[in-house]
Amino acid sequence: MKIYLKIILLLAALTAQSFSQLGGLPGAFTRMGFNARGNAMGNAMTSITSGDLNGLYNPALSSFQNEHLINASYSFLSLDRSLNFVSYTKNFKLPKQTEGGAGITFSWINSGVGKIDGRDIDGFSIGELSTSDNQFLFAPSIRVSDNISLGVGFKLYYSKLYEGVSATSFGFDIGGLYRVNDKINVGVTIKDINSQYEWNTIDLYGQNGNQTKEKFPKLYTLGVSYLLPNNFGLVALDYETSNKKSNIIRIGAEINPVKDVKFRAGLDRLDLSAEDKFGGSRPSAGIGYQKAFNSYIVGIDYSFVLEPFTHNPFQTISAVIKFK
Repeated sequence: MKIYLKIILLLAALTAQSFSQLGGLPGAFTRMGFNARGNAMGNAMTSITSGDLNGLYNPALSSFQNEHLINASYSFLSLDRSLNFVSYTKNFKLPKQTEGGAGITFSWINSGVGKIDGRDIDGFSIGELSTSDNQFLFAPSIRVSDNISLGVGFKLYYSKLYEGVSATSFGFDIGGLYRVNDKINVGVTIKDINSQYEWNTIDLYGQNGNQTKEKFPKLYTLGVSYLLPNNFGLVALDYETSNKKSNIIRIGAEINPVKDVKFRAGLDRLDLSAEDKFGGSRPSAGIGYQKAFNSYIVGIDYSFVLEPFTHNPFQTISAVIKFK
């Protein structure tokens, strides 16, 4: 039995409104954050080169990750949403360079919406439906000097909307990082170049079906970060605009007053284009703990984010493993 696929599309898009200020546009699940450190710091991570790094925020960052870093995250979300993440990041020394000269990030984001009440055209129940989205990233970077790093992120998207209705897309990000001095970094990115979904419902609806293209918004980000004196922590600020006329500010901070423990706070999606600039913003906080065991470092991060479209918080737990 056939259902109204447009209704499922609408439900998924409305739920995606809580994923992103950019509404129900495709790829919204990748714009809400994915690990606990980034979420706790308002996702203002474009220029940060200390601590645990990931090429998803900026493909130029991986060349600054000294240890092998494995990160796995699970998020607790309302509205029957799910979000899971796993990544590996490492830099590699090149000849005649005192620091890591190249780096790489592999990652996978999995997201979805479940428990959608499926009905046929007569209104009879046909069971629960679900949607899923996946992004696979391969992001190499190279340190062209001790202070400048460049990177590119190759991204494969796979989205399943309904039985027999799915879409794939290939896109890429480019990024750069400049260390002004030992305290200040500047980072830039352009994201989701060429990314788009193409839906085909001809097999489902026959002559009533069609082909639809949905382009991802192209994002442009500028970030600045500052290391606080005496290695007390850091603060960061990101500005993001897009070809959809969005203007977003992100703010984040991390301090480590106690050995092995870091406290974090941030504000994501301060919308400069909206009349109510704080209406869709997402304040956040979190904590991280890491402990060294011989050649390994094991840690856990937690983040707590208030979302504007639900009373329930968006919480993420990340496991961290680092080794030489």
